[in-house]
Amino acid sequence: MTHDRAVYQSTPHKEIKLVVVEDSLVSKLVRTVLQKHGYSAVSVGPTEAEGILRSANEPEEILLTNSPSQFLEFAQRIPLLYLTSSPDPTMQVAFRYCRVVRKPFSPNELVEAVKELSGS
Repeated sequence: MTHDRAVYQSTPHKEIKLVVVEDSLVSKLVRTVLQKHGYSAVSVGPTEAEGILRSANEPEEILLTNSPSQFLEFAQRIPLLYLTSSPDPTMQVAFRYCRVVRKPFSPNELVEAVKELSGS
């Protein structure tokens, strides 16, 4: 386990803003897993997330949520990581870039999905 921590600490920090919109327990888990793998993760509510996404100059965010319908105005610009136990197919196709991770999910599934969407 000590070896893993050394690897995480030596991994360059990935400058990807991740907006996590979820319940507090899942949000904390997601943030912790992603930070452990060198990602910058921000946990906010839907209103604050909309503000962040509107003010972004570059599409470097990945939206992680179980409520994508609240963010349809960003569907062609922001990659969506859809965390859900039963995905809505209409939401999946509404977003230009979408990856579904079904709950319950493992930390590795989460990290792989973020890598896929971010191209890292």
